[in-house]
Amino acid sequence: MTTSSEPRPPAAAHHDVESVLRLEPRGDLDYDTSPEFLREAAAALAGRGTANVLAVDCRDLGFVDSVGLSALLEIHRDAALANVAVTFTHIGPRLEKLLRITGTYTHLTGATAQKNTS
Repeated sequence: MTTSSEPRPPAAAHHDVESVLRLEPRGDLDYDTSPEFLREAAAALAGRGTANVLAVDCRDLGFVDSVGLSALLEIHRDAALANVAVTFTHIGPRLEKLLRITGTYTHLTGATAQKNTS
């Protein structure tokens, strides 16, 4: 369930540099917002041009439920199928906890299973 009262676009996509496509999910990523987020992510990947890296900036990501987690996994899979490397940046403590509890942290971030204390 989305908790924000003001509608916001689920994500913004833009190129930082020619080879990097940045996707910035905003607000909650849940049952209500995941379908639109996935459409926007698919459109960004389809129109990526020469970008070979998808950087998902999670700094403005709010609550993530199981459907939202599934959306993140789907984006990761779709990018891999398109030969686009994926990085997740600015992962907040709540999202990190969800990823670690579900065993998806290493898969999505490529980081080691041990928590980075730096």
